[in-house]
Amino acid sequence: MDKSILRKMTKKEVLEHFGSVEQIGGIKEYTYSGGRADGVRAIEVNTGLIRFTILPGKCMDIVNCEAYGTPVAWVSKAGISGSENYEPEGFGWLRNWAGGLVTTCGLSHVGAPYDEHGLHGRIANIPAQKVSVDAFWNGDDYIMMISGEVRQACVFGENLVLRRTITTKLFDDKFMLCDTVINEGARTENVCMYYHCNFGYPLVSEKSTIIGVPEEYSHIDPPTPFADEECIEIDMKEDIQTVGIENGDIGAYITYKRDTLPNFVLWKKPATSDYAIGLEPKNILLSGATIHEQDGFVKLEPYGEIKTSLCFSFKEL
Repeated sequence: MDKSILRKMTKKEVLEHFGSVEQIGGIKEYTYSGGRADGVRAIEVNTGLIRFTILPGKCMDIVNCEAYGTPVAWVSKAGISGSENYEPEGFGWLRNWAGGLVTTCGLSHVGAPYDEHGLHGRIANIPAQKVSVDAFWNGDDYIMMISGEVRQACVFGENLVLRRTITTKLFDDKFMLCDTVINEGARTENVCMYYHCNFGYPLVSEKSTIIGVPEEYSHIDPPTPFADEECIEIDMKEDIQTVGIENGDIGAYITYKRDTLPNFVLWKKPATSDYAIGLEPKNILLSGATIHEQDGFVKLEPYGEIKTSLCFSFKEL
């Protein structure tokens, strides 16, 4: 079907032409079977133009993503794996990291392992509770909304809650991811958030360009065996910042506000079989040992909260 027709359809036109919204989009829930993914719950959202998969058992993060039928997210060779396979010590996080469009890092540590903190913290491997899946008409808009709550808590320790809502519409080429982190404990907590947003081939190639970063960082190398990773801190300037990747056929973009996510890392890993680009907004400057040694955290007061949001958008070029 002509995509331009789909973009223009009203509620009346949809209900006249289709027996069910599921013929052209909607939400599908399923559970993986077999291997390390056995039992992992998935929620697939399809707008007719973009399709992405949310994993409630992994912090409501997003793994696969397609735009106009083309894969845009990078999925690692570790693949989808249940939280029970998480190895918290050292770099064990990498053995359970599927990559995906969004991996949430934090909430008490990000970056290289330090002391008892493993790589990138615990939050990405905590299952969500109170997961809600809803789809409904609001005028001519068919709204799809998924929400859940992820609690990082420890007896005698922190009691942090991440409430996440992901919203889009039928025929849309974008979606919103909105987070609220709440300190439900009686002490001030050190909090850090780092959105590891990972893009892969064919969006990522040596013919592609990274958008919204200085020109000297905008190129992408071809896959090279054992190529080292680069983590480039970039001082963004706009109050509302957009970064993205374009390959000549499609573009994928992230838009966020710098008052809540003031810092940004461009992650390049042009290695064979690990070929990925990460666009990574964050609310802290430091990571690894230095965030602890220099106390570089956001201070979240008892019963206080912080809000962040990302808009993911796509277009045909």
